[in-house]
Amino acid sequence: MNGFVPEQPKEAAKVPFFDDVSAADGWKGQTTTKSMETLKAEIMAAVGRLGGMVTGFRRGTFPGDFPREGFEINYVIEAADGRMVPGRLDVAALPVRPRQDSRMAPEAARREKALRHALFMLRDAFDGLWFLQQLSPGYAPLMPWMLVDKKGHTVSEMWAATSVFKQLLPPEDGDFVVEGDIVDGDVKEA
Repeated sequence: MNGFVPEQPKEAAKVPFFDDVSAADGWKGQTTTKSMETLKAEIMAAVGRLGGMVTGFRRGTFPGDFPREGFEINYVIEAADGRMVPGRLDVAALPVRPRQDSRMAPEAARREKALRHALFMLRDAFDGLWFLQQLSPGYAPLMPWMLVDKKGHTVSEMWAATSVFKQLLPPEDGDFVVEGDIVDGDVKEA
């Protein structure tokens, strides 16, 4: 360890407004004409490819300076012992700007578009997780959102908020053994 300590952000990253994102910035699906039901079906299929089964979508609003429409997506995955382990993924659409003039579409219509955009992007993200699952043996793509306690906390929430998962980290002295074989590799000196 070289003693480097990275700066930690002081506050959560700000997300852009739906009205300001573009395909040129890497955002896809903001002009999708797919229905909410079609997008939900595509998400259910994508979660199925990852070994899970969606059990429900619950629509709601995430509070904040600019409230965001969203969904709580519940799913289950089968554990090695056959138990069905529940999970929950919260997805919030990008916020929309308050209507500033009559040329802007009504806020409710833009919120609906933003929500369809979020589902479109989530479906793409799940597709990306599937590719990563194929390329990274042992990767468990739905694990971050598995529920770990009776209060409904996910693995990710527990990791971020408590020291419970500290025991999963390597020892602080850095003395740990990685088991496994490298099948093929090249080493180059710079």
